[in-house]
Order: sequence, then C-alpha cells, then structure tokens
Amino acid sequence: MTRATTTKTWLCLGLCGALATMTGASPAFAAAPTAALNASLTSPWSSAPSLSRTRAYHSATRLTDGTVLVVGGQGWTSGPSSAAATATTEAYTPATNAWSARASLATARQGHTATLLNDGRVLVAGGQNTATLASAELYDPATNTWSPTGSLATARRGHKAVLLNNGKVLVVGGFGAAALKSAELYDPATGAWTTTGSLATVEGRLTATLLPDGRVLAINDNGVTATAERFNPATGTWSGAAAPPAFYGHAAVLLPQGAVLAVGQEQGRFESGAWLFWAEDNEWEYVSTANESRRSGHTLTLLDDGRVLVARGTRNQVGGSAELFSTTNWSLSVAGGDAPTTGHTATLLEDGRVLVVGGTSQEEPEIYSSAELFTAP
Repeated sequence: MTRATTTKTWLCLGLCGALATMTGASPAFAAAPTAALNASLTSPWSSAPSLSRTRAYHSATRLTDGTVLVVGGQGWTSGPSSAAATATTEAYTPATNAWSARASLATARQGHTATLLNDGRVLVAGGQNTATLASAELYDPATNTWSPTGSLATARRGHKAVLLNNGKVLVVGGFGAAALKSAELYDPATGAWTTTGSLATVEGRLTATLLPDGRVLAINDNGVTATAERFNPATGTWSGAAAPPAFYGHAAVLLPQGAVLAVGQEQGRFESGAWLFWAEDNEWEYVSTANESRRSGHTLTLLDDGRVLVARGTRNQVGGSAELFSTTNWSLSVAGGDAPTTGHTATLLEDGRVLVVGGTSQEEPEIYSSAELFTAP
C-alpha cells in the first residue's frame, strides 16, 4: 500500500503567491511554446450527439455490452417553468457514436438510483415525480423490457445505492418528508426489500462507497455535521468512522490503493480540496488543494490508469476547469475547461473515455440535452 504524505498546505500556497505579487517577483517565461505545452492546450473534450430530450438528475449505467443506458430525469415539457420527470430512456453506443430509444419506465422519475446487477439487469429504485416514490423496476437489456419488482419499504429520493459483494443492493439515506437515516437491502433472487440497520448520525444527502473489505462508507454531506459511518453486511449494522470535514456537495470514489477519495468544499463556504479515507487505519488525510474554488455537485470518475476525473459542479455560477487527481503525486491538476452544471452523469466507457451527459445550471433555469466525451491527456 502506498500512502500519501502531503500535508495541508493550501494556505501557505495562497500566502506565498500573494507575497510574491506584493514583492514584485515575476515568473519566468519560456522563449517559445514547447510540444508539451501545445499538447496541454488541446481540449480533452469533444462533442457527442445530444440526447433526445433535456435531462437532469437522471441515471446512466454502462451495460455489459458497453452501451450506456440513460434513464428518466427531469426535463422540459414545453419550455422553462415546465420541468417534469420523464419515463423515457435511451442508450448511447460508443462504436457508432449514436443514441437510440429504449423502452420507457412504467413510472416517470428523477433523483432515483440505477444499479447494474450481477446478471446484467438494471435495478431502478425510488426517486420522485409529483411525489416521492417507493416503487422499483428492473430493466432487461436482452429483451429491452422493464418489469416491476418489490417496492422500497420507505419512499425516498436523492438516496444512494451500492452493489454489495454478495450481489444484494444496499439503498441508504435520501429524503422522504425529511432527511432519512434508514437503509434497505434488495435481493435480486427474490425481488424483495428488507430493512436493515439505520445510520446513527449520517442522514439525507450523502455519498456511499464500497470498501475493499466489503463494508460501505457513508459520508455526510449537509455542510454542518462532520460525520461518517460504515455498514457491515455480515451484521446489518452501522458503526462510526473517523470524522471527515463537514462536506457540502462533495463526491467520493474508491482508489486502486484502497483509499476513498473525497473531493469537495467544507461547510459550503470554504475552498474545495481532496481528502483520503484509509479504512484500515480509520483515518482521514488531506492531500491536495483544488484548482477550482468551492466546487459542488460534481462527479468523480475513476479512469483506467488510476487517475480520477473531477468534472462539472457549480462554482458560483461560473465555468472553470476540469481536474485530474493523480496518485503519483497525490494531487489535483487542471485538465481542460469545464461547465458549471450539476445533476449530470459521468460514465467511463470501455475505451477509456468518459461520457458526460445532461445536467442543470444554477445560473438560469436551464436543463441540458448535451453530451460530451472526455479523453484524458
């Protein structure tokens, strides 16, 4: 195991830069652009065909054949101020760079979860349309059909779902009439949900990440309560984990080294940065300042080479840059321009590119149908 050793130096970096400016220090300039510089100026983004409709808070799942299934979401029905959940679905085929319609859900929904099961089917659960939903549906790619399955014990939206090592699906948190601490397990063999242990302090908006030992790390995300808990599938119980920062709008992903990378801002008003949770030591480690100030509602995508793409997210209504996290130097670096959207999806394709789809902007009442492909430099 390789551990990060970087300390929390962003304050020093900022003060040193300011001091250099005040003392008149000037940077050195190269005589001519180099090939490496020219390559770095090439945008890693390319346009993909647009979706058939606007979508935000939808789901995107890479199927076993490499296509990406996009399900539901919120979209315009006839223009601004007419947003509603949709039951439509469509699939992106990388080989043809094209979208095709797929069978529609029985129930329109947004803010749901979609989980690829071990048998290749997709479980879609919860969400909302005119009300918060408890219903769930199964998609069979072989027949392009949806079928009903057992309903959640608690209607929820904005929750998280994790496929466990035993093939069951853990659904946790989200919102009903209020923030939820409850959790449920779905058994694909029976199509039934059973309640399991509830969270003690984490609730509502959270991230949930499968750890190398089969447990699940849930990190709170309300910008107020700095707390995390771990779920043990063997006992169906949650236990406290080391306290993270009071994240607001963060995202999390498991790295090949076994640590959970969390990127986001603290308390909704402090700078974004990158933290690592080392499960075997039950400790958090700050490793890098972010190049984007106060990024929230972004996505993290683990690339084939072990780096992580940090994409989109709202940043004071201003677009900025995408970032790449590298475990070579345990830091974030700029990786091309980016847009200030949230409610999008980012899906790793079999060829290593990342498909980023849809989303919404906090600047205007906008929902997007656009799709882009990120090719890591």
